Amino acid sequence: MARHAASRTRVLLKRLRSARTRAVLTLGVVLGLGSVSTLAYWTDEATVTAGTFTSGTLDVTINDALDGQANNGGTTADTGFALSDMIPGESIARTVKIGNAGSIPFAYTAKAWNSGGLATGLRWTVVAGSTASNTGTAAAGNRTGSCSSGTTTSSNVTIGTSAGAATTIVTPARTIAVGAFENVCVIVKLDSGAGNGLQGASAGATITVNGVQLS
Repeated sequence: MARHAASRTRVLLKRLRSARTRAVLTLGVVLGLGSVSTLAYWTDEATVTAGTFTSGTLDVTINDALDGQANNGGTTADTGFALSDMIPGESIARTVKIGNAGSIPFAYTAKAWNSGGLATGLRWTVVAGSTASNTGTAAAGNRTGSCSSGTTTSSNVTIGTSAGAATTIVTPARTIAVGAFENVCVIVKLDSGAGNGLQGASAGATITVNGVQLS
């Protein structure tokens, strides 16, 4: 009887050991599956490419037809802006066309200076947004220049006698859009009080237009 009970005990212990082993192995399988499993994440991307960047041009022209030919700060001569055999009180008016042949708008100012013995006797009047007209004859001694309506930026002033002493004749700055222009009327007059010492004298004049890009 005791021998039979011991045999059953050995069988039961063997089964328990086998069950524990299976449990451990089963747990190991579960853990193994958990450690090697992965998830697939879909991805996507989008790209934008920039265009071409180019710098603009600032091109101030004087008496130019705005035909697309760059002037870029060049010099031009206006031989028609002259008057000989002047007597005190006589004047000449001339239209100066300031244009924007570049690709960006700008604001401009202008300076002028005289050189020569007659410089101290000349008086300048400048009217922006205006055109010039002239009347009278040399024979009658009544030649007179005048400007149409506009904005007077200088009136009967004596300008400097060198580039270093140039006088500003257009201020405050005036704006010109791309492809546009503005007429500026300039009157140069021999002062009515010019003395005998200015007889037979002459003078040359230079106008410089300075353009600055608009911010």
